[in-house]
This record gives sequence, C-alpha cells and structure tokens, in this order.
Amino acid sequence: MTRDESSDTLLRVTRKLQCTTHGEREETCVCSHLDRDAVSLGFNRDDPTPEVPFPDAWCNDCEIIRTSAGGWNEESETMVKAVIVCSACYERARIRNTSTSMKLDDLNDLRWKCFTCEEWHTGPCLDFAYSQPYYSSGEGRTSASPLELFRNWRDGRLTTFLTEDYCAIDNTDFFIRGIISLPILGTAETFCWGVWGSVSRQNFETLLLKHDDENRMDLPSMFSWLSTRLPDYPDTLNLKMQVHVSRPFKRPQFEVELTAHPLAQEHHFGITPARVKEIMRAMLRETE
Repeated sequence: MTRDESSDTLLRVTRKLQCTTHGEREETCVCSHLDRDAVSLGFNRDDPTPEVPFPDAWCNDCEIIRTSAGGWNEESETMVKAVIVCSACYERARIRNTSTSMKLDDLNDLRWKCFTCEEWHTGPCLDFAYSQPYYSSGEGRTSASPLELFRNWRDGRLTTFLTEDYCAIDNTDFFIRGIISLPILGTAETFCWGVWGSVSRQNFETLLLKHDDENRMDLPSMFSWLSTRLPDYPDTLNLKMQVHVSRPFKRPQFEVELTAHPLAQEHHFGITPARVKEIMRAMLRETE
C-alpha cells in the first residue's frame, strides 16, 4: 500500500484476485482486524467513488492510530497491518463491522406476540415467512412427498397443489419457497424473509426430482420472479431474482437483482437493527 501525498487516501492499483470463497473478484484492502470473522469493530474508509468503489478500510482502533499520527503516513502505516481481500469479503466485513446507533442487543427486552399463539416472546424476531405464493388461493394443500407429487403431476393426476416448499397452479404456474436474507449491520446475524418465487416448468421439475439429492447443490442458479408481496415496501411482486439451491432439507436462497428497490438495497447492503424493530412492529400482532 502506498500513500497519495495529496490526501489521506491509501491507494492501490486495481487488480483481480481469485478468492477461495467468492471466485474472481476485485482486490481490496482492509486492516488485519477486519479480516475473517470480525464483528462490531467499526468500519472506517473514505467515501466510495465509481473509480474506487472499495476504498481501503480500517477498524476503530486503527482509526485512533491514524488520527493520532495526523493521517496515513510512515508512522501510522508501520503500526497498522494491512491484508488483501476480495471485494465480496470486503462487503461482508463492512456489514459485520459498521457501527449503528441502535444495537441488535437493544432489542433483547422487546416483548411481542405473533399471530399463531397467545404467548409473549422476548427479543428480536429475525424470521418471517409466507405459507403460499401471492397468486395461490391455498387450493390443493397437501403433505405429499415431492417424489409422490412429481409422479402424480407427471401422470396428469394433479395440476394444482401446495406444500410447504412447492406450488403448482393449473399446471401453468410454478413456485418454490426460499429465503431472502438481509444482513444486519454491526452483527453476524441476518434477517430472513421466507418468500416464494416463480420458476420455469423445467426447473420446477428438476427441483422436485432432486429434493433429497445430495448433489442438488451442484445445480446452476435459476431465474425467478418474486411472488410474495411484502408489507412496508413498494410493491415487491415480480422483482427479478436468482435461485441458489441449498443442500437437502435447506430452502433455496433467493438473490434479488440489485436495483434501487428498497428490498434489493437491503438485501445487498444490509439493514440496521432499528429497521429490524420497524419490521417487527409492522409484522407482529403486538409489541411492547
């Protein structure tokens, strides 16, 4: 890392690297404290620009060193160890270490009631799910196994059905249930929306057949339209997504295409604990 003499910005020649987790990504730089599984250490950097979307970043302790030395210079740089990471690892570090005014722990005493029982629960609720696609009336609800469903559907004995994971309507529209994860800033936690996405007939057939197959994770990503209308957002129906198939007995992960839509922004860049509280108040029967 070298220093631009006209500013306090640490510069680097933009390069690509092969990350063992994320594949080929842009090379970035963070202080060693932000590497790996660090949480809540602070995330300091200059403002990103189109030319430098991932400016070098450092934790709060390293910010104290930088400030005490009057900026990045020979003295401060010798006291801070920098490590090279990929841009995806950088974003993970940003989300996990960005400071927020409200902490997730501040919700530990929040009491709430859901719509399924009369019990009071305490603490953050980080998972809300929908039992059917927006377009389903609930017709054909069944507990049949995916293989049984496939056989009956293939033989024409079943055209409309709904399970916890799959839905077909009139043998024309096909949906699967998956998860949209919203990383929570300053934590290693995620807020999860359990939603439905439409898929092609061919992909629907593949997922039914491979429901219990250990090799299903090798399936390529699949295109999907979001088929759940979430409250407290502009209309979420038909947002573009990619389906990433998980191992057996784990629901697929939906990756929302990055756009200006608030849900896409939260999915890619994270939400604050205050936003978690806001969603809880909108979704739960009672909170106090």
